[in-house]
Amino acid sequence: MEVPAIGGSIVSKDEFLRLFVAQLQNQSPMDPLKGHEFIAQLAQFSSVEQLTTLNSSFADTLQFQQLSGGSEFIGKKATYFNKASGGLDTGVIEGAITDGNTISVVIGNKNIPISDVTGIFENN
Repeated sequence: MEVPAIGGSIVSKDEFLRLFVAQLQNQSPMDPLKGHEFIAQLAQFSSVEQLTTLNSSFADTLQFQQLSGGSEFIGKKATYFNKASGGLDTGVIEGAITDGNTISVVIGNKNIPISDVTGIFENN
C-alpha cells in the first residue's frame, strides 16, 4: 500500500518504516522525540499496515464474489466475440475463472473474457 506524503509524492509502507527507523537512529540525544510524537508516528504506521491488510482482504472478497457470480452461468449457452475469426461464436459455458483483475468464462476449452460475451441463454 502506498500513502500520499507531503508534497504529493507517494511513500510505500516499507519506505515509511525505513524513514521512521532512520529518524529514530539519527535523532539528537539532546532533543529526542517527544512521547506523543513517537506514539503518533507509530499509530500512522499501524494505520497504514491495517489499511494494506484491509485492502487485500477486500480485493480477495471482490474477486470471490465476481467468480461466484460467473459460476451461475455454467451450463448455459453463450454468444461471444471471437477475436481470431473477428465474428460471433456460440458455445456452452463450462466454467468461470479469474486471472488478476480479469474474469473469463471457459467455452470449448478457451478462456473468453467476460467483456467479449455478448449474450447468455438457457441451453435447451
